Amino acid sequence: MIRFPEALAALLLWCGGTFAAELILPSRALERTGEAHITLRLRTPATGQGTVHFLWTDSYGRVVDDRTIEVSLHDESEIGLALDMRRAVAMKNTLRATFSLKDRSEEAETELLASPPERDWSDYHIIMWQNHPAELWPKLKRLGIDGGQYNGKNKPPAPFLYPFNLRWYAENIATDFYAEYHRYRADRPVNWSWLQAKELLKQNPDSLEAFKRRPSLSDPVWRRKIHDRLVEAAKAHSPYRPFFYDLGDESGVADLASFWDFDFSDASLEGMRAWLRQRYGSLEALNRQWGSSFTAWERVMPDTTAQAMKRTGENYSSWADHKEWMDIAFAEALRMGVDAVRSVDPRAYVGIAGGQMPGWGGYDYARLCKVLTFIEPYDIGNNIEMIRSFAPDIPVVTTSFASGPRERHRVWYELLHGNRGLILWDDKADFVKKDGTTGARGAEVQPYYTELRGGLGALLIQSRRMSGPVAIHYSQASLRTRWMLRRRGEGERWINRTSKDERLDSEFLLRRESWCRLIEDLGLQYDFISYDALAQGGLIRQGYQVLILPDSNSLSAAEAASIRDFAERGGTVIEDGPAGIFDEHSRRLPEGRFANWSGRFTHIDGDIPHYCQARLMGQESGVLGAARRLFAGPLQANRFQAVSNGVQGAAGIELHTFRNGAATIAALHSNPQLRVDELGPPEFKSNARFEKPVPVTLRLPEEMRVYDVRRGAALGLKKEIPVTVDPYEPVILAAVPWAPSRPHLSAPGRIRRGDTFVLGISIESPLDANVFHLETVDPSGTAVEFLSGNVTGAMGRASRVIPLAHNDPAGTWEFRVRDILTGQTQVARTTVE
Repeated sequence: MIRFPEALAALLLWCGGTFAAELILPSRALERTGEAHITLRLRTPATGQGTVHFLWTDSYGRVVDDRTIEVSLHDESEIGLALDMRRAVAMKNTLRATFSLKDRSEEAETELLASPPERDWSDYHIIMWQNHPAELWPKLKRLGIDGGQYNGKNKPPAPFLYPFNLRWYAENIATDFYAEYHRYRADRPVNWSWLQAKELLKQNPDSLEAFKRRPSLSDPVWRRKIHDRLVEAAKAHSPYRPFFYDLGDESGVADLASFWDFDFSDASLEGMRAWLRQRYGSLEALNRQWGSSFTAWERVMPDTTAQAMKRTGENYSSWADHKEWMDIAFAEALRMGVDAVRSVDPRAYVGIAGGQMPGWGGYDYARLCKVLTFIEPYDIGNNIEMIRSFAPDIPVVTTSFASGPRERHRVWYELLHGNRGLILWDDKADFVKKDGTTGARGAEVQPYYTELRGGLGALLIQSRRMSGPVAIHYSQASLRTRWMLRRRGEGERWINRTSKDERLDSEFLLRRESWCRLIEDLGLQYDFISYDALAQGGLIRQGYQVLILPDSNSLSAAEAASIRDFAERGGTVIEDGPAGIFDEHSRRLPEGRFANWSGRFTHIDGDIPHYCQARLMGQESGVLGAARRLFAGPLQANRFQAVSNGVQGAAGIELHTFRNGAATIAALHSNPQLRVDELGPPEFKSNARFEKPVPVTLRLPEEMRVYDVRRGAALGLKKEIPVTVDPYEPVILAAVPWAPSRPHLSAPGRIRRGDTFVLGISIESPLDANVFHLETVDPSGTAVEFLSGNVTGAMGRASRVIPLAHNDPAGTWEFRVRDILTGQTQVARTTVE
């Protein structure tokens, strides 16, 4: 008996009708490398000589492949087809196949996702946060914007980005876990949960309920729930290669970087006790440190802040260990999220957006930099300098909210400090208006966005930023101790402090800020060295000459031993405030760590904590002069020197150097005070002093060939280069010890439409990373976006696959290549038939 579906198929074939075949891909997404094999599966087996017409088109309207294949079948239902995936230039592609045999015809159609080839963050990306209407995105692309954001819990692809070949980052996948105390709610304040906790404390101040984080970062049920959600999000988004996965926006233990007594929940205390047991080894050792008398581990309970403030003897170990545990709990919760995503997408960038200043809320950057593979921080408290010191390979981007010359300065400033892109906040549609015309903000940024996207950003990202011989001690323990010493006399007033209060009312942060500006004004650079790296001998291993201890009041025995060893080997140690008078648990020592040491520390006379304010008023000369004398050795050894008025360095001018193979890139940029409106009285809230051009001479270690990278101009053999530093944009120079040649291009003189060739680029330029910008121009003189862009190679060699479409215009095509380091150009021409 013939079943109905088979009878219907037979009838359709007998009538000469078209029946649906099926195109089967090896996976839902294919890489743009080599050959991929797909299968055309017929509805029923066929026998005889037939043909398959195969058509491949993409979202640009290109005919990528168009061919007819003869096939010989013997009772077969599957026909193999090969795709040259190098020809894909768009994510969204459509494949169609038509099988014909005598009076029989079957058709199949499917969508092919060609995954973007970018895996490493090696270029500068500008990402729009707002989900603007689809018709505006081509215009946004022309401004230099190359991506957007899409909620990570939504099913991809992003409908307003995917058709335009734009990537996105997966936004806010687990904000309800990582940022419960500061997240968007349509009907209440973003910090509603935190306000509820405060209200709960007022109602019952003797209860710990207000100090139980809901959800706890240690809750195994929540952790499994978030883990599974992240795995599913990664499965959905990974084929589209998101820029990064955002675990949560403005995350933290409480509200941003606010101080609060989280977390006394059962899950958190259980985790803390296990950590304490591992750390101390025995209950007796913990009791000795804490000054407690617990009889069992399950009875161990840390002090609340109110209890710690009432302690005599200045032993805050119980309280401080709990605060350290919360840093660990936050970092480990983030590690779980990173691992969940990377279990699916192993090379993914995973992190948080809206990263806060170093301090409370879990923001111990020495720990965070060990677990995150991406971060978008607010540039507060020198956190960007900490990230690039602790983990220079982590991509960092910041968000642009403003416009005008100060914002232009900030974008360049962040790039020179290691940033790899921007997220744009555009709630008023100021880049492209709703009617499709370019807005004021769009017109303002287009020149420097296109410059950054045109290869300069890629060159700096792929060069190694050089830090100087100076290390600044990063001590989370000292921050905790200083906070307690400062706040203990205020009683319960700490309950009303906000994240902003912790930012604006902290001499500890101000002191670190001033040290950073002082070193930069000297014409030097620095790294932060974390407490654990210091304890493990990082000063000697990394070759530092100077260590700064900015209120490093709390030190472990291992940190102190490393400092003594460093000093005894000839290193300079600058003490700014008594160092090591508490241990790493915030317990005052009977004698400081250096009480019986025969060595000595160096000091700089003057008001260091307020240096960043004094320089705004032109009152920095005393401290800066003293620092010049103290740093004479590092200044003399500085290979590239910024000289002003006969001395190295100048207040408000920063020198950055980058190494790339045998080349050195030197950037001179104005260095005003970021977030100047937060520096106290009105007289300290103006950068007017730094808003004018400054003449500076860049002094090289020897005569070298120098190029103005931004202008693409050769300046000749130089040992000194006088320049004028603009208040807002940098001067970027490249110094090389060889004579670079113009690029040489290899391309066929004649080629047919539908063919593929490799454009070869070579230049005498021994760099670790050569960056070229390619502009492909069709016969009408139009630049072809998807065949243009930055091309990276090494040791002077690079290449780019050029797949011509079957419907590309015939005529003379030009391939214009510019070497970003030297500005030298070359053009190749090919006749397309």
